[in-house]
Amino acid sequence: MSKLEIVDMNQEKDWLSPGLQAQLVRVIAASFGGVDARAYLTKYFLADGPFARTLRLYFAEGSCVGYCLLTFTRRELGGKSLVVIGASAAFLPEYRKGGRTLGFSLTRAFGYWLRHPFERLYYADTMLSPAMYRAIVKHTAIAYPSPHSPEPDAATAGLFETFNPDGRISPHYKALCLVDTGRFTAYDETALNALKSSAKPEIACYCRLNPDFHSGVALFVIIPVSMKQLLRSAWKFCRAWF
Repeated sequence: MSKLEIVDMNQEKDWLSPGLQAQLVRVIAASFGGVDARAYLTKYFLADGPFARTLRLYFAEGSCVGYCLLTFTRRELGGKSLVVIGASAAFLPEYRKGGRTLGFSLTRAFGYWLRHPFERLYYADTMLSPAMYRAIVKHTAIAYPSPHSPEPDAATAGLFETFNPDGRISPHYKALCLVDTGRFTAYDETALNALKSSAKPEIACYCRLNPDFHSGVALFVIIPVSMKQLLRSAWKFCRAWF
């Protein structure tokens, strides 16, 4: 497969033309089941709410085949302001392998934190697929829930109550970490069985916490973006590499 062309965009300038919107609708429709692709585009890419959006588009032979979107929204917790990063990513089926979105997501999240070091910053969003969850959690040291955090403490449970108040509790993680979205990643039977039988810790953890991911239930994941996260994740990377 040839290397994909990459185009980065920000909502502050030169945001989505009608032509790009039509291409994104095609990618969304091919990637998710149970969703109105045009309504999804409007909600996550165009609607008011986030004060910033950053988007990476992936092209093959001049046509958009995938994207990774990050949104930045201000919230309050305990009377104090914080920033919540949400994400959406999708690819046409033949372009899904390769972990293409991880570097973009991490650099944009930590880039914002480096420019605003005194703001509290969290990645907090639904993850529809075990593969997406693994790509993030494998490379971050602090994530809730994760294979290394079997039970949330009171502070962590409070974050889930703030960020995901309409969620429900997983029988294997006593916090509001499940979300009935009504949409799902479109896996074929072979791919679905491979995920459910995977021995990879992150995939197995996701499937245990959210066994109904193939029928419209997502796992809500919270990842703090901070100096502690940066240092511990760097140490985790060094231990794995060496």
